Amino acid sequence: MTGAVRPAGENLIVSLRDRLPRRTRRRLDWPQRAAVLVPIVDDDGPLRLLLTRRTADLPTHAGQVAFPGGLVEPGEDDPINTALREAEEEIGLSPGAVEVLGPIDDFPTLSNTIAVTPVVGVLRRVPPLVPREAEVARIFDIPFADLLQADRWTSREEERAGRPYRVHYFLHEGETLWGLSARIVLHLLEVSALGSPVPLPPAEPI
Repeated sequence: MTGAVRPAGENLIVSLRDRLPRRTRRRLDWPQRAAVLVPIVDDDGPLRLLLTRRTADLPTHAGQVAFPGGLVEPGEDDPINTALREAEEEIGLSPGAVEVLGPIDDFPTLSNTIAVTPVVGVLRRVPPLVPREAEVARIFDIPFADLLQADRWTSREEERAGRPYRVHYFLHEGETLWGLSARIVLHLLEVSALGSPVPLPPAEPI
């Protein structure tokens, strides 16, 4: 299995390392901002994406699958710093363990109140991780070999602010990747040389 996924994995990381600094990404210059770390694990095993499930008693996004991240704090002028800080606070991931490739497009939350910047990073090994009990119920990963299978994805059209909005879903070992986190994953693949496994509409108007 490892040999089957390594070529795709190398293409993913090499293409992102090449493309991210050169592409013009969508920026949402909103007053309230957040950043998340999108950690790609490349440790000589199957290439995979590291994710968390939030605890069930949080005031927002309770129980949802998410990337480690949070709001930009006063004095933070770079989303990379926010993403690395939040990943260390939420799952104990040292910033020194992350090779930052760069940010991809900003996305609005479903409430259209916060602009989220996903920051792509590579982990050459996964250090011992410690979930923050108040926020993180589980840390897990999904192989990219699975994420690239179009028949594993489903979607449905919902309404947001009076406009139709397509929501994507991916089921993996009892976890449901959906909403903003799923859109970030598909956009990551879309930007890379691998391409999104499912058709994506143009970025929704803001």
